[in-house]
Formats: sequence, C-alpha cells, structure tokens
Amino acid sequence: MVDRPLKSTVLSTVNLLVVRKTTNLEWHGGVIRREVAAGRMPAEDLARLQRAHDEHYQTLDGLRARLLSQQIAFVEITRECDWPRSQKFDAVVTVGGDGTLLAASHSVLDDTLTVGVRSSRSSVGHLCAYDGASLDLLVEDLKGRRCRTKRVTRIKAMIRRAGSTETLETEPVLNDFLYCNLNPAATTRYLLRINDHVEEQKSSGIWVATAVGSSAAIAGAGGQTVPWSDRRIQFRVREVFSGGRMKPDVTSGFFDPTKDTTEIENRSERAFLALDGQHGEVPLNLGDTVRFCAAPELVLAVAEAAAPAN
Repeated sequence: MVDRPLKSTVLSTVNLLVVRKTTNLEWHGGVIRREVAAGRMPAEDLARLQRAHDEHYQTLDGLRARLLSQQIAFVEITRECDWPRSQKFDAVVTVGGDGTLLAASHSVLDDTLTVGVRSSRSSVGHLCAYDGASLDLLVEDLKGRRCRTKRVTRIKAMIRRAGSTETLETEPVLNDFLYCNLNPAATTRYLLRINDHVEEQKSSGIWVATAVGSSAAIAGAGGQTVPWSDRRIQFRVREVFSGGRMKPDVTSGFFDPTKDTTEIENRSERAFLALDGQHGEVPLNLGDTVRFCAAPELVLAVAEAAAPAN
C-alpha cells in the first residue's frame, strides 16, 4: 500500500491551545514520599519521578517563554480540564507524551492542527513531532513556516441502548477501542456482526484499532502493524473460547468503517467500552449494541523525517 505523502500546513495567524499533562509526581508524590520514608519503596522510584517532573516543567517553561517572546497568543489548560469551546484555535499543542496527545485529540472535531511535544525522556512520544530540544523549531514552524502533517484515520462508536431509542456517540478515537467485561477476570459474552456474518462468541474482549493504533495494544495481542496511510480498521478478539458448540470463524481482520457494518451486541451483564486506554469509557448493559463508524480525520504534525510504518 502506498503511503500518503507528508503535507505542510501553514498558519497565517497563530492562536494556540496548549494542553499539558499533570505529572505522576503531582498525582502520587505524597504517597511515594511516605513509602520511601518508611522504607517500603526504593528512593530511586521517587528520584525517577522527580527527574521526569523536572524535565516536563523545563520543557513547558521553555515553550511558554518562547511563545511569550514571539507574542504568540495561547491558552493553557491541563488535559483533565474542560475544553474552552468558546474560542477558535489555529493549533492544539500538547505537552507531555502520547497519552496527553490522545486525550486532547478527542476534543479536536475538525481540521485544527494537532501538535505533540514530548516533554520528558520518560514519556512515550511516538505521536509527538517535537521535544524539549526542538522548541525553537516548533515556534518557527508555528509562526507560519511549515508544520509537516499527515491526515490520520480516527473512528467513533455509536451505542444503542437496549429497550430504548437512545443512541450515544463517543468522541473520535485515534488509537483504539477495547470492549470487554467490567470484571477483567470474567468472560465477555456478545454477538459479533460484520455485515451479514453473525457469530456468538465468548472471550476476554475485542480490540478495535486504527492504523495509528496498530502498533499499540492490538499488536501485543497478535494484531498486524500497518502504515498510517491504511484507512481500514483492524479488530482482534482476545483469548476466544472455542469449546462446546462455539467454533468461532472470525476472530481478527479488517473492515472499512465507511462501507462495512461492524457491531458488537453486548451479552454480558456489565461491560464497558474503553477509549484510547484510560482516556474515556462507556458503561454497557445487557443488550446494548456498539457500532463502529468513521470519524473526522486528525491533522497531526509529524517529525521532519517521519514516514511512519507503525
């Protein structure tokens, strides 16, 4: 499959939304300090969190200073905050790692440029085009020079509640969905429908991933890593049960969300649908149906040499 070429996005005006992570030290530092003081955790655990915290704020402070010196307007929020919907931004800049970018991407519903900055060496940054060492380049690019971008596929889910006409639409997802029982040790029961093919299955759940997410959790479950240009959606059943009368024929594959009908009818008493890992979830009751559909593509900044194959 031929990869789409990298494109360049030129911003004529610059008004940014900066979305920053809250560090693990800020979340858990108090507990870890007590555990280290009591001798129940090694001091290096706290030192490692402190280094990551310091690197993150060094990057964030460096970005703030450069934006202010260049008189670039920006609004800053943490990724846990509500999105400032009353304002229009030329770009969303995330400062953290892939998790921060994934969380922010759920609120980008149009062609707004999304730019990831990896703020610490301890952060995973496969989706981040810049880091603390390339802030000058970032600001130059945002001032009107070239931000190299790729349009990448996202998906959403439409949930029909059993016994009612209520339909819930999820936010767009960049990496993946996971459908499974609320109790991770319990069996997940469901009907899997792909167009006219229907199977009753029991398993540990189902991964549903975009090309961007194909190198993440679904790969660890045995899925295929595909180029970001692949517009198909991949699914993979986890630990399928094939005893008794259940002989599943379809446990992995691809579908086109613009053409194919792909649904899961939940037969578990309590289940849920996770969005990009811990970045959102929808509780599911018995009989609820989840249908996977195309969502608006994301305009994602990529590094100069990027031509992602995974």
